[in-house]
Amino acid sequence: MIRLKRINYLLIFTAILLASCFREDEVVVPQKPGNLETVVIEMLPDYTIQTWFSFEHGIVSSCNRDSWDLAIATREGDYTLWLNTSLFMYAAHSGITEFSVPLQTAGMEWKFDASDGSEAGNAIGKWWTADTSGFRGNGEVLLIDRGIDSEGFSRGFLKIQPYIDPLSGEVSIRIARPDGTNERVFDFPRDPVRRFSTLSFDNGAPDPQTEPPAGRWDLLFTTYTTLLFTNTGEPYPYLVNGVLLNDTLVMAALDTLKPFTEIDRDYAETVWLSSSRDMIGYEWKKINGDVTSGDITYTAQSGWTYLVRNREGLFFKMRFIDFYNNQGKKGYPTFEFQRL
Repeated sequence: MIRLKRINYLLIFTAILLASCFREDEVVVPQKPGNLETVVIEMLPDYTIQTWFSFEHGIVSSCNRDSWDLAIATREGDYTLWLNTSLFMYAAHSGITEFSVPLQTAGMEWKFDASDGSEAGNAIGKWWTADTSGFRGNGEVLLIDRGIDSEGFSRGFLKIQPYIDPLSGEVSIRIARPDGTNERVFDFPRDPVRRFSTLSFDNGAPDPQTEPPAGRWDLLFTTYTTLLFTNTGEPYPYLVNGVLLNDTLVMAALDTLKPFTEIDRDYAETVWLSSSRDMIGYEWKKINGDVTSGDITYTAQSGWTYLVRNREGLFFKMRFIDFYNNQGKKGYPTFEFQRL
């Protein structure tokens, strides 16, 4: 009996200790549902605009999608490099470390970043190592296909060599054409308040940075590269127009069965949510017509509801109701949302 009492005391003490480890602000007090709001995002007919959106504050920031080429993760110990897939960019490993060696683009194995944001789908992969003296790059020269512009023309090729200063941990990128001409070096600052810091191969790191601080936005409206499949199941990369999550802080789910008006917070709390970057994606609009000929129109899937839990733990429901503006021009996603 004495032994059992000691075990019970230990369990009680452990429960109290564990409870004290949780932050008080992790508990979100339910609020009254908000008003139904309607938002139009201006991507333009050629989809040149990227827009960061917050359910609480509306449109946070916008930019031309060709204003940056490369992004770097800002978490401690994470130096993952991400391509701007809104431009249909690719990367290839050269297997060499001597930057002055001219490179050929033909015959390379080209990869693009998976649209779900997974590390396994990252085209460049882990280009750095860590030891007792700090972090350092592996020195490999990478080939970059800069993708296409808004008119579908090639933006050309470059080779890059990322470098980490072993003392300061600061990152720089050595850049040149594949033949070695037009060489330059840009510093690549990593701003810890942001999910990614961005860099332009033409102008270096923008100031202020392209992407807003991670705590200020929920959704990114943009084009991006993803993998589609033919009628026979053959995969092929394609540039789509859709919505990506702030996948470090926001989660979402799709419900195609329950009517939008009937979804409340109690129901939302029972739904399994995903942090995959392309959880909302592009399929909220139905394509009508022949894709190969370009003679197509879009119809919003207004019967689909997306449930989103934002940075503050608040639930929202949203549905798309149009992809055209009042003048009938495409590239203007329109959606309704309500805080639950």
